[in-house]
Parts: sequence; structure tokens; C-alpha cells
Amino acid sequence: MKDQRLRRAAARHLGLFTRADAMRCGFSEYQVRRRLGSGEWQRVYGKVFAFQGRQVTPLIMAAAAQLTVPGSVVAGPSAALWYGLPADGTIRWLWTGPRGRASVPGVRILRDPLAKADICRADGIPITSTDRTVFDCLRLLPEDAAMQVMDRAIQQGWTNHGEMVRRLHDHAGRRGAPRLVRLIRAAGAGAHSAAERRAAALLRSAGITGWAANVEIRDRAGLIGYGDLVFAAARLVVELDGWAFHSDAVRFQRDRTRQNRLVAAGWTVLRFTWADLHDRPEGVIATIRAALCRSGHP
Repeated sequence: MKDQRLRRAAARHLGLFTRADAMRCGFSEYQVRRRLGSGEWQRVYGKVFAFQGRQVTPLIMAAAAQLTVPGSVVAGPSAALWYGLPADGTIRWLWTGPRGRASVPGVRILRDPLAKADICRADGIPITSTDRTVFDCLRLLPEDAAMQVMDRAIQQGWTNHGEMVRRLHDHAGRRGAPRLVRLIRAAGAGAHSAAERRAAALLRSAGITGWAANVEIRDRAGLIGYGDLVFAAARLVVELDGWAFHSDAVRFQRDRTRQNRLVAAGWTVLRFTWADLHDRPEGVIATIRAALCRSGHP
């Protein structure tokens, strides 16, 4: 009976339970130690356990960290795991408020003001809301990762430029404010993805001119679409597969149909991924230069 009670309690928290949960279900200290020793239960984090065979993912580790610190809220990059945002799960982020515990192994603590409206529950775990999670990711993640999160969130409608500006005003003078200003300005500058912003910066640093962003392209049938970076004189269009804006099957098919129409209309199409721009920028520039030279517009 007590085993069934514990399983029901664990099911409310992603299969996790604490030592206190086990005690409330009737297990003694000796029984807890024996089950841990035999492998029937597995230790996930501190005094948070799971039944044998539970896969321990970054999301599970974040939930376990929250159960370790009563009254805390999973926040920032850790909360992003629930929303499918591209965030590093190796560090656990918890909000505790100004009186929270200062030192928890493997956990970073946030103490900024947090409104009740910014807290929700998922899988029985308190986490920050989508727009608050995005805002915290912008100031906590490495800049490239933060830009990917921002793009994904805007594409999904989880936040917008106005909401980010409002939160920035509330956050003035706190940790990460200067970087937030830079990122939020970039979001409102016209280029609609981090990939486009990076590609534009690469072209400028390489001294390549004669292009424009988000240009309308037509054929005899009408509007084909808007090219990410367009060299009109060379009839060259650079398409950028930013993580946020090319993430589903419908968009994937639409992009391929558009590409076929572009080629049929006499355009050269180059496609680059975020990894190309981030890890192989020299190759991106070399490929664009070669295409321009072939077109007769170096």
C-alpha cells in the first residue's frame, strides 16, 4: 500500500519524490536506505529520488532541484526546457527571492522581484511564465543562445518587442541590463531573426555591399516571397535557416516551393544554417563571394 501511495505522489512531480514524501507514505529511514542501496530507488538530486529506471534528463534535474529548495521557482534557462526553447540544461536556475538559500550545489539562484503573474505550474512544478522565462534567458544565456531564444519566442507569440521593452524598464540597473538593451534593440531593428542579424554583420565586416534585407521578389505568377538577403543586381538571394523561423514541416515545404520558383525565375539561391554562420563564417563569405563573381557582379 505504501509503495502505491508513494508512486501516486511521485506521479504528480514527473516521477520524483523526496525523503519526506517517502516518510509520509510510511517508509522508515532504514527502508529508504535499503531501497537506495538495492537500486530499487535512485537518487536524482540531494534528497530527491525516483524509482528505478527513471531517465534523468536536464528537465528532470531542474525539477529535482526545485523540490530540494522549498518555495523556489524554476526560472530562466531551466524553465526554458519546459517550453522547448534552445537553452543549456547543465546548470539549474531557481528563483528564491531575497531571503532564499544562497548556496545550493549545481544551482544558480535568482533574487530579482517576481510577480505572481510570472509564475505558473507545469508537471506539478512551479516555473516562470513564458515571457518572463524569455526575458531571463536574454540576460543569463550566452549572447548567441539568447538571440536564438528571443527569435523562437517571438515566432511563437510568447513575447513581443513591446513586452521586452516594458520588462527592460522594470529591470533597469540590475544584472545584465546593458546586454538586454543591445538585444532588444536588435529585435526591433528590422532583421527578423538572429541568423539574419549575424549574416548582415558578416557581410558588413567583409566589405560586401549591394544587398538589402527582406526584399520582395516576384515572378510572372506574382509574389514569390521576401528574400532574407538579396543582391538584386546579381539575382542572388541568400536564405537563412534560423532556428526559430524554419522549425516545422509546413514552413520547410513552403521554403522549398519558394526556392524552386526562385530558381525557375533565374535567381541563384544560397542557403546557410545558424551553424554555418556561427561556426563557419569564413566559408559563408567565401561562398557568397564566389556566387557574386560567377554572376559578373563581384
